[in-house]
Amino acid sequence: MTCNLVERIQSILAKGKVDKVQLNAILDATRDFMPNFQQELCDQDWEPGRYMLYKDSRYGFVVMMLVWGKGDKTPIHAHGTWGVEAIIKNSVRVTTYTYCQKNPIELSCSVLNAGELAFVIPPDDDVHVVAQEGDLPAISVHIYGKELTENIIFSPGQGFRPSPVTCRRVQTKIFEKTNWFQANAHISSYQMSR
Repeated sequence: MTCNLVERIQSILAKGKVDKVQLNAILDATRDFMPNFQQELCDQDWEPGRYMLYKDSRYGFVVMMLVWGKGDKTPIHAHGTWGVEAIIKNSVRVTTYTYCQKNPIELSCSVLNAGELAFVIPPDDDVHVVAQEGDLPAISVHIYGKELTENIIFSPGQGFRPSPVTCRRVQTKIFEKTNWFQANAHISSYQMSR
């Protein structure tokens, strides 16, 4: 059961390019796997930051955990690939924007609580901000179509520009049968601000 998520995503990706139909199948697989994430990840004391949990050698997708400390917030950004976000502990606020070089316009804002999911898919559904919500740290799991070595960050007066992203690589029981681990390779330098 522990690697069922990986196998399900691999079978979805084997069908070709990811569109909203395949992305909904990945959402369903992630939703089914949420109890495993909650059981394995919620009871540990994680430092705020990004953690690489799994990288698929065949299809290139990654599974990351983000730990949001009080007040943590990303800048307006895009990933340039499809993604699924699953909230496994507490809450985050997600605000979506238009992809406009001069002044991105807010499209929607919603609070996602533990057990809820969202997705991004370029070009129209990719620009967003994620922020920790409430008084308690939050944990989210993100599955992206590729390893994120950079995000596309919006800077007022400069538009969207690439910005490097790194993360810690950690071993968890969830993916122990995959044989892909590199413990504590990098500390997150992505621009979460408080």
